[in-house]
Order: sequence, then C-alpha cells, then structure tokens
Amino acid sequence: MKNFFIICILYLLILSCAHVISKEYRDAAVTDLQFNQLIKDTDAYLNNIFIFGGIIAETKITIKGTEIEVVQSPLDRTGTIKDRDVSGGRFIITTARYLDPLIYRQGRDITVAGLLTGSKRGLIGEIEYTYPVFDAREIYLFKEETSYPYPYWYDPFYYPPFYYPHAPFWYWP
Repeated sequence: MKNFFIICILYLLILSCAHVISKEYRDAAVTDLQFNQLIKDTDAYLNNIFIFGGIIAETKITIKGTEIEVVQSPLDRTGTIKDRDVSGGRFIITTARYLDPLIYRQGRDITVAGLLTGSKRGLIGEIEYTYPVFDAREIYLFKEETSYPYPYWYDPFYYPPFYYPHAPFWYWP
C-alpha cells in the first residue's frame, strides 16, 4: 500500500511538469534557432515547424479563418512564458478554424506549434514591420490568472472589543 502511494505521488509530479505542446510537434520542431534569427532570414527556414509563445496583441477573423498577432516572449522547458517583459518581435498565427476574438483576446498568453509559411508586411503604429507567418498545428491558450484580494474592509489584525466583552481592555488584541 505504501508503494502505491509513492507511485501515485511520483506520477503526479511527472505530469505536473509536462509540456503544453504534444511530443509529436516538439520532436519535429526546430529548437536551436532564436526568434531574432528567424526574423532576419525568414525565407531560409520556410516549411519548418517551430514552437513559439507570447502575448496576444490582436485577433482578427478573416474569410480564410483566424489570424492572431502575437508579441513573442521566451518560453521555459514546459512551454510557458518565462518573462512577459522580454520580446524578440512579433509573429502571426493563421488557422482555418474560427477562434473567437473574445476568448483569444489581447493580453492572454499563448503557445503555438506552427509551420512557417512565409512573411507578411504590416504596420505597428507608424512603423512598417515584417511578420513571420505560421500555420498553426497546435495552439495552447493559457488560463487567465485571477487574484482575489481581501475585501477592502478585512483587516486580519483588527478585532473589535465586542469580540472579548468580558475581558479587561489590556487583554484585547
């Protein structure tokens, strides 16, 4: 029985460190290339699978499907974003599926395994920018983190005197 619990705990620990992208695409992906290098020479790496992630900047519905513009951020070994304040540039994910812009909205974290199909010129503000374009093979949208602060009136160190009505005032916290 003791061994069963140890095996269960080890199994849960192994699962908790799993990558968000399936093994099939991780094995096929080019991993020794930085995003900055890809932007400089996109045509040299066409028809290769890459795994990149970042923060969604914009989601557009088109006649061909959905187009998601992503601000690239470095990923850790599990496929989650390491640092949201660091970026090598932007890229575009295209898919024939309809992905609702309300769900895939600006500011959400995303990781994608995609086939590099080319590049597209666009504007970021007033600057012309060349986006690498990936045809999405697998998309992982992270759940939004929510924080629930204490109510504004909650103070863990405040206990009014009526909590201790029979105690003298020097016993009150």
